[in-house]
Amino acid sequence: MRILVSSTQDPYFNLAAEEYLLRNYTGEVLFLYINNPSVIVGKHQNLLAEINYRYVVENNVFLARRITGGGAVFHDPGNLNYAFFAASQVGTQVNFPKYLNWVIQVLERLGISAVYEGKNNLRVDGLKISGNAGHVFKNIALHHGTLLVNANLQMLSACLKVKEGCYTDKAVKSIRAKVANLSQFRPDINVEILIEKFSEVMEGHISHFSSQEVASIQQLSREKFSSWDWVWGYSPFYTYRRHSTPWGDIVLEVEKGRIIHANIEKQPHWNKQLEGLPHDYPTLSKFIENTGFPKEEAWWFF
Repeated sequence: MRILVSSTQDPYFNLAAEEYLLRNYTGEVLFLYINNPSVIVGKHQNLLAEINYRYVVENNVFLARRITGGGAVFHDPGNLNYAFFAASQVGTQVNFPKYLNWVIQVLERLGISAVYEGKNNLRVDGLKISGNAGHVFKNIALHHGTLLVNANLQMLSACLKVKEGCYTDKAVKSIRAKVANLSQFRPDINVEILIEKFSEVMEGHISHFSSQEVASIQQLSREKFSSWDWVWGYSPFYTYRRHSTPWGDIVLEVEKGRIIHANIEKQPHWNKQLEGLPHDYPTLSKFIENTGFPKEEAWWFF
């Protein structure tokens, strides 16, 4: 099996690399990568409903969307991400037990006993250390997941702490679970040791993308994975409601990331002005500032 290790911690590049591999490789591949602090939501999720948006903005956390379903996850340099690619027959492409067994073997070599439980999770002593998702393109299957090694769990919790009751939608919801770092079970572990153990278990040599592949992936990253239309605009229709704001009750209807209807109780003249604007802080903070209010007041819209 070929083992590819990313040379960058750019989450948009690494997510683009997954799609590139899915569409251009036919042999078995394991892709390993680490991302800068970022929240990655599932393909069919409402971005804002899954995050503590103010905390994410104020702490310069990247926001990204992946091509697989499932819930929101937090990445940082203390988290190792793995992605398996392989051709398979129709009807047998999705096979989490097969691929997670390899991850379990990697952890066993480090003296950590993990088990496959729940909806594609790995747990140690009942605590989640890995979440997984999959995607199929033609006859190629992608199985990917996270491994919490020594991630900042305080930041993880803060990024994924959501406001209950503000968003109404039919999007896929994240399932919250108690998590733990692998370092809790083996203090000297780090992502470099894990990469080495993956190489041993998979009996492969570590390699990197060619310069031509990097150029193609960078283009895909620019055109899709870092684009506003993908990260924000792919969110399904939702309604946002907030009560007792400085402007009374706020109701926003949002489609493809843009406000299509607004009802601001004490500022009705804003309603038409808000229509068509992106439902994001850079846009609405500028809008609020232009009305004469401090731009920080825009957080009432999230």
